[in-house]
Amino acid sequence: MRHAPSARMTTCSYGLSRLQFRGPRRPTDGGYVACPGGSETFGRDVAQPFPDLLEQETGMVCLNLGQHLAGPDLFLRDAALRALVHDAAAVVIQVMGAANLSNRFYKVHPRRNDRFIAPRAPLRRLYPEVDFTEIAFTGHLMAKLAETDGTRLTEVQQELRGCWVRRMRELVGLANVPVHLLWFAPRHPEDPAGAAMDPCLVTPGMLDAVGTRLTKVVYDSNTGQRPNAPGIEDHRRAAAALGLAMGA
Repeated sequence: MRHAPSARMTTCSYGLSRLQFRGPRRPTDGGYVACPGGSETFGRDVAQPFPDLLEQETGMVCLNLGQHLAGPDLFLRDAALRALVHDAAAVVIQVMGAANLSNRFYKVHPRRNDRFIAPRAPLRRLYPEVDFTEIAFTGHLMAKLAETDGTRLTEVQQELRGCWVRRMRELVGLANVPVHLLWFAPRHPEDPAGAAMDPCLVTPGMLDAVGTRLTKVVYDSNTGQRPNAPGIEDHRRAAAALGLAMGA
């Protein structure tokens, strides 16, 4: 059963960041859990997304740092967010897709990572027949490249996967505490048929490659039993799994 979000849902900011996060603003002058992630972490469709529930589960202040369709680049490029991860008493990073980050083939918007800004020279050479002026989002880009030539697309996918591992290692490396990686998605990471679904292109091998300090919390939400946007029960199960992993 889906629950409508609270009519009193607010947004807030932290430090000098230009980004707006799910409110209410939580204090950062004591121990807290930093929860960077994408649309699911923000939880637009639920009254209490998992960071709120995790705070109830653990008794620790939890900062919801989710951003719509974010990739690792968003957090790495924002000095205020880097500081929040660095200073946290614990960190939960939602697994984000590999298509929404700048790489040697194309550039994405620094804050709206799902927006395709421009192709780079290697992509123009690889797909000379594609008119990139008609493409505004990374999802559209991936679909267009696959439609044009799926074989050539594998070179782009390989680049994206490598970039994702490097950026996630950097993001994890900001923390001075154990990091919990949350798989919060409608597909299981070992399902090869779901690589095009969120988190796009991410595989179990990529999760393993992120870092030795990483504690992985894999959340399988049973694809056939719910729509892509997780509901309140999904958020409750994710918070419970995280709380267990954190020893709550």
